[in-house]
Amino acid sequence: MRPRCGVRLAATTALVALLGAASASAAHAPRTVALKLRVTGSGTVHLAGHSFSCRVRCSRTFQVPRGKRIVVRASAAAGWKLTMWNGACKGSAASCSLRLTRRGSAAVKFVPPGNRSNPYPPGTAVVTSGGWTVKVNSATIDADAQVEAVHNQPPPPAGEQYTLVNLTMTAPVGGGPFDLGDFLFSQQQMQGSFKYAPDACVPPQPDLGTVGQVSSGTRVTGNLCYEIATSDAATLMLTGYVETGTNDRQVWFALR
Repeated sequence: MRPRCGVRLAATTALVALLGAASASAAHAPRTVALKLRVTGSGTVHLAGHSFSCRVRCSRTFQVPRGKRIVVRASAAAGWKLTMWNGACKGSAASCSLRLTRRGSAAVKFVPPGNRSNPYPPGTAVVTSGGWTVKVNSATIDADAQVEAVHNQPPPPAGEQYTLVNLTMTAPVGGGPFDLGDFLFSQQQMQGSFKYAPDACVPPQPDLGTVGQVSSGTRVTGNLCYEIATSDAATLMLTGYVETGTNDRQVWFALR
């Protein structure tokens, strides 16, 4: 019987040693883990009483409690918009809740005003390339009746419709005269799945496309008419360009 007791004693000793080693390992496990936060665009990120602001691209690393739920909050700068999280955070909500047991990272993206995901709302005056100021006052997405009433124009083809946009345009200050028609047909287009030029139909007066030349600083308000695919009606926006250093950046104007 003694050999058996010896075996049990050895096994018990080994088990105690194993548990002791595990307990020691747990005792030395770090209480915090690193969370790296990356920001693209202009906005502020808040975490556990700390915050940092970014204008282009930034990153910060924070030590957060291991295994404890934390909340990261992000707020866009004025005019900007939070569009998405990546990494440990997902979606497009203003806050993200997560629990880390090891090192992790999260990224948030803000887009500027005029971005396709953050178009300028109606009533916003924007200085575009060439110095023209553009403001969308209103839009009638389904304008078949209004357009057909002008000069007895025929209905649009099947699967298409007329759209009217009312704009206020202000000519650049200095120099001139300036040709509004040239600017409209080269810069301002309607876009959904396709691009549409403002010359497929005649709008009710005042017809902005017939204004022609204007002097420095002149402000003109009128209508433009587009013939669009009906399938584009829900996503329709007006596009233009603004100067950004050596290149022009395409910008978007919401119609609703």
